[in-house]
Amino acid sequence: MINNKENTDALYMLHLICKVFYVSNQLQMCPYLMEGDNLDPWIMFFKTIMDMPCPEDLCAPTSETVEIVARDKSIFWKIKGIAAKITYRVFVKYGDPSTVEDTVIIKSFSNNFSLKYSIPLLESHLQLMFQRKDKFVGSKTLSFAIKFIAASTKKQNTMEKLKPFVENILYDTVIPIMFITEKDMNSFQNDPVEYIR
Repeated sequence: MINNKENTDALYMLHLICKVFYVSNQLQMCPYLMEGDNLDPWIMFFKTIMDMPCPEDLCAPTSETVEIVARDKSIFWKIKGIAAKITYRVFVKYGDPSTVEDTVIIKSFSNNFSLKYSIPLLESHLQLMFQRKDKFVGSKTLSFAIKFIAASTKKQNTMEKLKPFVENILYDTVIPIMFITEKDMNSFQNDPVEYIR
């Protein structure tokens, strides 16, 4: 189902599965998923979604606001966005064993998550962020990729993996996003209150 990018019904089903997982585990991870390797298939599922190639019509570079909004609403970028959101939330909550609740099950799950999933998920988020240099990446997807990478800088095992890419992250992605564009200037001149919001 994941490899069938042309079947929109399959894509909507994937989106629904991701949303159900997110809502079910939003406050705390389900105890069943904390046991052993029960989370493995889910992490691989979300990683596969984040790594799946983008259709040409949705990844060609664009700076047109209408086109960006339309692409962000496409089911393909919605799926990638929610997969990035889920992995970010789980990483922030359980990626650092020193910050979780002091119960045996949660500590052991956090240790396991940190050792097993932090680096592969970081690689997927980095790949999404680096695609932005010459392709379109959905706004929500890019936002959670940047958040994941920012959270990764606070953890020793992921920071080691990030060190060779820090310059690229800053100069190819983060700083260009912060530049004021012509669209921003027009928006500020036409409606400064709305621009500041």
